[in-house]
Amino acid sequence: MIIKKAFIFFIFIAILNACSKHDVKPSPTTPLNINTSNGEIHFNVEVARTPEELKKGLMYRNEIPLTNGMIFDIYPVRPISMWMKNTQISLDMLFVAPDATISKIEEHTTPLSENLISSREPVRAVIEIPAGNVMRYNIKVGDKVQHYIFDNLTTLSDAPIPPAGIAVPKGPNAPGAAGPIIPKGPNAPGAAGPVIPKGPNAPGAAGPVIPKGPNAPGAAGPIIPKGPNAPGAAGPIIPKGPNAPGL
Repeated sequence: MIIKKAFIFFIFIAILNACSKHDVKPSPTTPLNINTSNGEIHFNVEVARTPEELKKGLMYRNEIPLTNGMIFDIYPVRPISMWMKNTQISLDMLFVAPDATISKIEEHTTPLSENLISSREPVRAVIEIPAGNVMRYNIKVGDKVQHYIFDNLTTLSDAPIPPAGIAVPKGPNAPGAAGPIIPKGPNAPGAAGPVIPKGPNAPGAAGPVIPKGPNAPGAAGPIIPKGPNAPGAAGPIIPKGPNAPGL
């Protein structure tokens, strides 16, 4: 009877362990952005930091929301290898260098596989998101990641987190921005008006430039050549000498 009760108790404990092992409750999420060629993509990720969290990752999850995931806080920075043991859903893995740049991407990992996926280079973080997001949002090597572990993204507790998974273009023409860029300068809309050329020929000036000199309009008249052959002089020069006319 004692042996039977002990056996039943052992089975009960085994069932509890199995249930607790697979009954995974998601941790609170933190905002994470990826700057892609299509704009800024927003995700909400759990943070794995402790040895137990780093070891467990997203194991035993039957599903996670499309724009959720997990970031592994790798410190000190080092090369790292991941696997899919006990992970039941396919993932896209993003290996992130210390400068917050994506250095390697592994798409559509095989669930439950124990094959190692190596970063090759030292990394500061690894991001796991549901498979297909890399292709969906055109995430590429070289894209920048923003998250608090890189000290490049801070979200106040009372600041709303942008909806996950939406590419938000940046710049003054972005949706929700103040509006289009307004050109600067005198010809800009709403400015005083077009540039008014400066100088005597400018519209509204006194008039065209008046040339200076005796031949200028309004001057006394044309220059009168000087000398005996000049108009109005006594007459032409009379050559002198033995061959001069009249000698």
